[in-house]
Amino acid sequence: MSIRVNACKGSVLMDHRQNERRAFTLIELLVVIAIIAVLIALLLPAVQQAREAARMTQCRNNLKQLGLAFHNYHDVNRMLPSGGYPQSYAYLIGWAARIFPYIDEANRLNAIEAITPNALMKVNPYRSDPYGANPAFTNPVKTLSCPSSELGEHSPDIPPVSGSSSAHTSAHGALHYRGNGGSYDLLESGTDASKRYSKSGVIYPSSNTRFGDITDGTSNTFLLGELSSSQGFSATAKKGWGGIHSWVWGYYWYGVGQCLTLDNKMVRFPIGSSSGFTNNDTPYRSAHAGRGANFLFVDGSVRFMNPSMDLNTLKRISTRSGGEVTGEY
Repeated sequence: MSIRVNACKGSVLMDHRQNERRAFTLIELLVVIAIIAVLIALLLPAVQQAREAARMTQCRNNLKQLGLAFHNYHDVNRMLPSGGYPQSYAYLIGWAARIFPYIDEANRLNAIEAITPNALMKVNPYRSDPYGANPAFTNPVKTLSCPSSELGEHSPDIPPVSGSSSAHTSAHGALHYRGNGGSYDLLESGTDASKRYSKSGVIYPSSNTRFGDITDGTSNTFLLGELSSSQGFSATAKKGWGGIHSWVWGYYWYGVGQCLTLDNKMVRFPIGSSSGFTNNDTPYRSAHAGRGANFLFVDGSVRFMNPSMDLNTLKRISTRSGGEVTGEY
C-alpha cells in the first residue's frame, strides 16, 4: 500500500514539474533586445543601399526613355528640340513639352495647346498668365524627375512669384534633367555675364541641332545631364534663376547673346559643385551616393559621372563639334 502511495506521489510531482513554465529573466530579455538592435543596425545600411540602387535604376531608366523620345522627335522634325526661340520678355515653355507625345504625355500637351493656339510660344504659366494652377503644369511628369531627389516631384525651392497672377510656382512639376548647352569657354557675346550662353552644345537658344551636326560623335557628346539636388546651395541660389526650376519655364529671351537658359545649362563647374554659379551655368549634380550625376549621351547611352571627373573632359564632351581629344572618362 505504501509503495502505491509513493508511486502516486512521484507521478504527481513529475506532472507538476512538466507543467511548469520557465519565464525569461530580465538579463536574458535585455540580451535578446541588444541582439535585435545590432541586427537592425547591420541590416539598415543594406536596406538603404538596396533602395538607392532601385532609385538609381529608375533615374537611369528615365534618361533612357528621354533618349528614345529625343530620337523619335528628331525622326519626325529632322532636328532636336531647341533650347529657346527669339521672343522677348516671355517666360516660355522649352524643350520638355515638345517631347511629351513621345513619353506618353500627349494628353498633357493637348491640354496646354487647348489654352490658346500656338500655346508653347504664348503661354507664360510661370509668371504672367493665370494658368499656374492648371493640372497640366502642377501634376508631375514622372519621367522628368529623379526619385532620389530631396526636392520630390515639384519645385519647392522656388517661391511663388511676387505680384504674379500665378501663385503656384513651387507646385509646378519638376525637371531634374537639363539639356547640354555647351562649354562656358565658348560664350556668345553679350553685356550681362549672367545672361550669356554658349552655342557649342546640343540644346541652346535658337538651336536646330541635327545628329549630323554632332561631328565629335554621338557617343562622345552628352544630350542631357542630371540636375536634381539643391543640397548645399545658398538660400539665394535656391530661389534665384539659377535654381532648379520646373519644366514649366524653359527660357527667357532678352535678345541676341542674352537669354536665361532654364532647361539647358552650360558646363562651367565640376559635377557636384554647389557654389559660384550664376543663372545659365548651374552645375550638374544629384542626391545619389557620391554626389555624381547621370548623363544621357546623344547615342542613347546613360553613364554615371563622378564629381572627381576632370572639368576639361566634361567641357569636351559638352561640345558637339570641337574636335577635342576626349580620352578616358
